[in-house]
Amino acid sequence: MIKLKDILREIGEANIAPFNWTKTSGDSPQQFKEKMGMEVFADYGYDTINTYKFTTDKGTQYGVDLQIEEDEYKEGIECEIDFSIEGGGWYLPMDTTNMHEQYAVMSTITDILVTWVNEWDKELYISKITVDPIKDEEDDYSDRTQNKRGKLYYAFMKKQLHRLNKEYYINVFDNHFEISPKS
Repeated sequence: MIKLKDILREIGEANIAPFNWTKTSGDSPQQFKEKMGMEVFADYGYDTINTYKFTTDKGTQYGVDLQIEEDEYKEGIECEIDFSIEGGGWYLPMDTTNMHEQYAVMSTITDILVTWVNEWDKELYISKITVDPIKDEEDDYSDRTQNKRGKLYYAFMKKQLHRLNKEYYINVFDNHFEISPKS
């Protein structure tokens, strides 16, 4: 039986074990770096999507996309993370983390992001990672970082910053978070 005290400890410490996950597509940092230098991408820069998949204990399948592109100054890269439930061959974009597994789902998504940052920041400067606590495209664009979803995202991100190879901090805006390296 799960007790309230255990749930509060899990949220506060963000220490729930992640589900097993796999990378299903996308570049390595070395491949991305090589493509950044290609003449064909000189005007607009190169971008790619790395996709990861996992299945929860209750059988819900998730897809996590890291949208990676050269930053505006072409000195490094930026990343935006999105995740969704998969169903019937189609994604259900930014759908609610359901089935009372939201903490383990957040732990898994955070683990994917931490692993990605630790791999990629050895090869490329990561200028920012954008995290948008949005439920769906119809979600109100104001003050999303202060709702329940935003507070949950922030709690997990903040507790996991120590796992990164370099020092990063979180900027909080009304409708999204940005994780950036400390100068």
